[in-house]
Amino acid sequence: MIEPYLLRRGEQACLLVHGFVGDPGEMRDLADYLAGVGYTVLSIRLPGHTGQPEDLMPVRWRDWLAAATHAFDRLATSYATVSVIGFSLGGALAALLAAERPAHRLVMLATPYRLGGDWRVNLLSIARHTTPWFYLLAQADFTSPDLRASIWRRQPGLDLDDPAIQQMLRRSVKVSVAAADELRLALAAARRALPQVRAPALIMHGQSDTTADPASAAAIAARIGSKHCELAYWPDTGHQLLLAGPHREAIFRRIERFLARPVGA
Repeated sequence: MIEPYLLRRGEQACLLVHGFVGDPGEMRDLADYLAGVGYTVLSIRLPGHTGQPEDLMPVRWRDWLAAATHAFDRLATSYATVSVIGFSLGGALAALLAAERPAHRLVMLATPYRLGGDWRVNLLSIARHTTPWFYLLAQADFTSPDLRASIWRRQPGLDLDDPAIQQMLRRSVKVSVAAADELRLALAAARRALPQVRAPALIMHGQSDTTADPASAAAIAARIGSKHCELAYWPDTGHQLLLAGPHREAIFRRIERFLARPVGA
């Protein structure tokens, strides 16, 4: 489990917010890139995201937002500007933050507009009181480059072609149903807050994302209150667009250009 990190560089800061059941490591390559071109970068770890599924059970989505808000305020006391960059759930939290704080720029990466799934999603608020766990990899396709990159980031070299390893992962990787419901509530809160966002926004999504519906990016762009909003889709790119895919470096450069662009340009 990667700890939070602060890379001190220039007078313009970026706050990085990771995704659901993720950690600061999934954004480390982007952080290093931005630090390399002169930005100070703070990457936080959201409450409950310790790598132990039990630690997420008591956490509420407002705890995640409070952590991001505290980090933003910490940066705002020391740096000329603070931009917020969020991945997946982190993108929703970044939008909520930008609706309440004077973010310089907002970047939302692979952010779901709403929680995907079948009719059972609508029963999460009830199921959280009766069913403790959801097994994330029960139906997983272990040939997926997205999934392999995500697992190998935590367990390098794990043989994902071994049926015994696959079976072990299907039975052991779990998240509490209560936490999944908090994710649903966070996305709903972000949808309501989008019209209040005023910061220039960059919304990017992989066209091959099977975790967050690619249509989410256009839905967010249509609702956001920013006068300047850029929307970009990346071909042959899945959900983990910062970890895998042929356009990672291009995505990093696009974010850099957006952060540096003068207001109104």
